[in-house]
Amino acid sequence: MLKQWVGILFLAIALQAICTPVNAATETPSHITNAQLLSIPSRGYSAPPRDVNELLLPDEWVPVTLPHALVRQLIPSTVKYDDASAPTIETWYRLQLPVSATEKKIQHLYIPRWKTDGNLAIYADGKLIYMSHGGVYWNGWNIPLNVPLNATANTPSPSVILLRIQRPSDSGGGISSIWVQESSLSWRYRLRYLLQIQLPYTSSVVFLAVGLFSFFVWCKLRSEYSYLLFFFISIASFIRTLHYYVGESELSIPEAWFSWLTINSLFWMVLVTHFFLCSLHHRSKGWLNTLVTVVTLSAGLITLPLLSELLNAYALSPLIYCALIVTGSLVAGYGAYQSWQVRCNDGLLLSAWATVGMLLGCHDWLLQNNYLSIESIYLGPYSNIGAFLIVMHTIFRRFLKANENVKVINASLKFRLQERENELKKSHQRLREIEHRQTLSNERQRLVQDMHDGMGSSLIIALLAAEKGHLDASALTDVLKNCIEDLKLTIDSMEPVEADLLLLLATLRFRLTPRLESAGICLRWDIQNVPALDWLDPRNALHILRILQETFSNIIKHTNATEIRIKTSSDATHVRVIIIDNGQGFTVDEPANYRGKGLKNQLRRAASIGAEILWHSNATGLSVTLVLPIVATARNANPESPLVS
Repeated sequence: MLKQWVGILFLAIALQAICTPVNAATETPSHITNAQLLSIPSRGYSAPPRDVNELLLPDEWVPVTLPHALVRQLIPSTVKYDDASAPTIETWYRLQLPVSATEKKIQHLYIPRWKTDGNLAIYADGKLIYMSHGGVYWNGWNIPLNVPLNATANTPSPSVILLRIQRPSDSGGGISSIWVQESSLSWRYRLRYLLQIQLPYTSSVVFLAVGLFSFFVWCKLRSEYSYLLFFFISIASFIRTLHYYVGESELSIPEAWFSWLTINSLFWMVLVTHFFLCSLHHRSKGWLNTLVTVVTLSAGLITLPLLSELLNAYALSPLIYCALIVTGSLVAGYGAYQSWQVRCNDGLLLSAWATVGMLLGCHDWLLQNNYLSIESIYLGPYSNIGAFLIVMHTIFRRFLKANENVKVINASLKFRLQERENELKKSHQRLREIEHRQTLSNERQRLVQDMHDGMGSSLIIALLAAEKGHLDASALTDVLKNCIEDLKLTIDSMEPVEADLLLLLATLRFRLTPRLESAGICLRWDIQNVPALDWLDPRNALHILRILQETFSNIIKHTNATEIRIKTSSDATHVRVIIIDNGQGFTVDEPANYRGKGLKNQLRRAASIGAEILWHSNATGLSVTLVLPIVATARNANPESPLVS
């Protein structure tokens, strides 16, 4: 990933070179490295005049070589730069343009960097052509200038350039060497603008966007707080990088608060980086956590704008940055040692880059205080970029590792699920076999019990009667017919009726019609469609057939009927089967043997399937109603309900 960013950087530089105008390649710019310096003590700050007559300035010019800088005092005597009575110095630089350049009608003045706490004004032959509009602290010192010298038509090329810088007396300052050129966008200006402005700006915005994405990831994965630390690093990096490319115009917030944010954002980065390293090597030390936190809070408290009457954050920043370098070096060293102890490569990489960042910070500290050439480039933004890429690479690796773990876990779960499915299939197969065997066993028991209670009982009675000599041929014939009918009903009950009561009644009609015809009884069929009975299985079907068979037997034996009518009806909850004959009927006062064992068996069978039997008798005949529930009840849904004789 780091190689990709380096490739993008070189690609951007190549594009800058490709986009350079053709005439820029053939122009010969003038490089000014000699100037004259004039320093005038003053009080407070004043707006630069529109016109300047250099003859009215003191004749105390001193030759200097560009780039030129004054070393900044580490412990300033004036801690409030923006005070109207604070001692200041009005510094003038006078540049004599080469004659060869004036003959070419020079168009632009290119200044890679000017650095001071104050304001800059540029004069061409005494005429003001540029002035900075920022504040005292943030005035665009890192933004290269490319000022047109003769922007209007028929304006002669100037011969003398004056630069006026009004700064605090102990803040130092300086100016780089200067180029004069015809092209407004030379490759020098483009490259400097890319490295000093565009790259820090673009990278900080991109990193902040990735940090926001990391924050949203943390909102879903609260246990992965490294994403939250990455978000804090991106915010601190974005705030820290702001001062490299803002300040050319007035800021939207007070400069004192902007200074506070700029200074403290570095401490925040060190603090968050420390905790991020701890999340990698998992060997955090309480004393170091406390030390880094206390240093960060102390720096934030000391530099508060509310204390500006006592301490000026910007004036004290060189000393505060020294404390930062010491703290950051301690964090980097401790993180490297602990990462080496636990063989954490990500922690070693980040700690090594943190050490590099401290070295780059020392370079920027020397450049800030003018111990290095003012034309050097601040390396802090590139340190942040490297640290950010390493952190992003670390999180990306952890993300990939988490995905691999998820894949492994999913594969394990899939394997275990497959094993469980196989076990369930085997268990289900065994249960089906057991259920099948149980069904067969229950069916055998049902058939045995039914044959015992029905046909078996009839045969035993016939056998006892025959042994005693009370059974003649006619009685034997009746017994055998009844046994055959019982056997047929048992077989019919095993036929699949699929919850269709009418199909069951049709089977009964087929079996009983010959017997009714031989008895001289006419059967009238008045059947209507009824709802399906989902509980109608072979066991319950046999109960219904037995109940109806007993009803028909009673009619044939006891009523002397000549006609039987069968009807069906239904409502929302029940289905009714009604059997009506035109026989003599019976009354409740008749002998009990008429309403004996057969009727009692009907009641028992009806109760076992949750049904009900109603009798209604009068002089014109008997009406028997079998009331069946549409929805299964607790009794007819229970396969263990016993059969009754």
